Amino acid sequence: MTPRVTAIVVAFVILLLGVAGLIYPERILGLLGFAVQNPAHAAAALGEVRATYGGLFVIMGLAALLAAFDPVSNRGRLRLIGLLWLGACAGRLLGVYLDGNPGLPGWGAVAFELMIGGALVVVAERAPVVLQEAPLAVAAPPP
Repeated sequence: MTPRVTAIVVAFVILLLGVAGLIYPERILGLLGFAVQNPAHAAAALGEVRATYGGLFVIMGLAALLAAFDPVSNRGRLRLIGLLWLGACAGRLLGVYLDGNPGLPGWGAVAFELMIGGALVVVAERAPVVLQEAPLAVAAPPP
């Protein structure tokens, strides 16, 4: 796959996760293994899911999608989004070290974050370099 296609696919995955977080916060809670502790705080918990897994992911996905159309000019943006995912992966791996084996869902999340983050970092590094020619100097007429 070309860097552009890879970035577009990853951007759509992030965007779809964000839309799911906005529209189906209860399902995202279940997918993540979270539960609302107190029914009196359900609105706050669902709002947190909508904000974090919805709003942030939608904007991150849109930023990646816009950057994907010109990966050469947007290397920094793609690299940053990829590093955010790799940071989440590193945090999860720290949890494995400190807290123990997270089970299959936890290892699946590690693999997913590594794949998404790694793909964007690779796209940012491998997008073809466009060399711009220096403008020709105009010689001054002889005196």
